Amino acid sequence: MSRSPAAFRSITFAAWRDGPPRQGGASGRHYVTLVELLVRLGGFGLGLTWKAQIHDIPDSEVEKASAGAGIDTLRLLALVAPDRQFVDGDFAGYEGDELRVVLREFDSTSWDLCTDDEALLAEFSRQFPDAEPTPEDVLQQIPWPTDLREL
Repeated sequence: MSRSPAAFRSITFAAWRDGPPRQGGASGRHYVTLVELLVRLGGFGLGLTWKAQIHDIPDSEVEKASAGAGIDTLRLLALVAPDRQFVDGDFAGYEGDELRVVLREFDSTSWDLCTDDEALLAEFSRQFPDAEPTPEDVLQQIPWPTDLREL
């Protein structure tokens, strides 16, 4: 059974976060990276297979590694530096052949989390209190590869 994109909900939250000032008075702002989001997925993300499309870096190492059958979460974590900031990218996580989650980085300003898992949406909304439903016009622009075999 393939999940329908219509069953997916999406939230959008800011990629740049305020934090406590660093030593020496430097700003505490930090960027939420792909690695941070993968870690926040916790057990939900461990068994997923990932496909990546990184729009600002054609033929990136991550995109090449995820071509074909995709790569598992631990391999994706190993390929991406902890502080690596992409500009635009789509990271689709599959369980078997079915799409379970999409992490979409937009313009280095925001992230979209798209899934049909209500508990995951609630947890990310708790972790990122500024999260709002992704505008419908943005959702319509996202290619929804609901079945890994479609790629």
